[in-house]
Amino acid sequence: MLVSVLNTYEKTLSTIHDFLYESYKGLTQNPQWLLMRKIARFKVVRDIVYFLFYSNKSEQLPISISNSLFADIDINHVVSSLKKDGVCLGIDLPQDIVEEIVDFAKYTLCYNNRRAEIGFYYHQKQQAQALAKKQFILAHYFNTGLLCPAIHKLQNDATLLAIAAKYLEREPAHQGNQLWWSFAGEKTYRERSRAAQLFHYDLDDYRFIKFFFYLTDVDEQSGPHVCVRGSHKRKNLSHLWLRKRETDESIIDYYGQDSLVTICGQAGLGFVEDGLCFHKGMVPTHKDRLILQIEFATTDYKMQHDIKESLR
Repeated sequence: MLVSVLNTYEKTLSTIHDFLYESYKGLTQNPQWLLMRKIARFKVVRDIVYFLFYSNKSEQLPISISNSLFADIDINHVVSSLKKDGVCLGIDLPQDIVEEIVDFAKYTLCYNNRRAEIGFYYHQKQQAQALAKKQFILAHYFNTGLLCPAIHKLQNDATLLAIAAKYLEREPAHQGNQLWWSFAGEKTYRERSRAAQLFHYDLDDYRFIKFFFYLTDVDEQSGPHVCVRGSHKRKNLSHLWLRKRETDESIIDYYGQDSLVTICGQAGLGFVEDGLCFHKGMVPTHKDRLILQIEFATTDYKMQHDIKESLR
């Protein structure tokens, strides 16, 4: 009984904290972004906003993928799968690109919980944790598109841009990159929530997609990504009005066990996802996971980038 009460208390505090932080961040940095975050959860609103502000600006963009790293990918198939399921696999990285990004991660400082004052090299994680007197949950890299030629090449890749353009039905805006470690170990509810290791959906724009690439081998014990197929098109009212982290039980009850797609594979495995799908990263229990995310949307609110001016 006491454990249940404490869990409920922790979840309530986490939800309140997230709401207040989002409101403060939006009001102080970009009120337009905050407004989008409040209303974009409703499909009818997304459709109206797109019709009023974007549909008349859409155009048939020329597609040339001759220099793409993914020239063999069927763009129409990917977009069709995205529209139907909200996720599509098979956008895998060439091995030389994997090695280049892994080398970048090896020889570049990463930062605990995006805190610029706690930077360390991955192989020095234990010493950094001892110095900080805490276990790290996540560590992110900054300025990845500026400092890593392979990531810069990916964010400008013709096939990725063509997929984004066809799905968004307009020229895509690059919303940013994220390259981060998820560290193995036990975590509290609050830590899992902050690490996006509970089911949730994103609200980064009225339309947006994210490309993900594993840079370490990922099995069920090293934090695989889990997506709920079709959930970008259908949510119950509680998902819309009270946006929060959802339990596995509530997701399975509504969408069914068969809707869960657990993505495991070797380094280089890539996939694209509509972030309005419910998704999460599973908690790594035995091995750390390194993953890259590249995001495109209809608008760049300057809120998703990993750029830190002082670190350039």
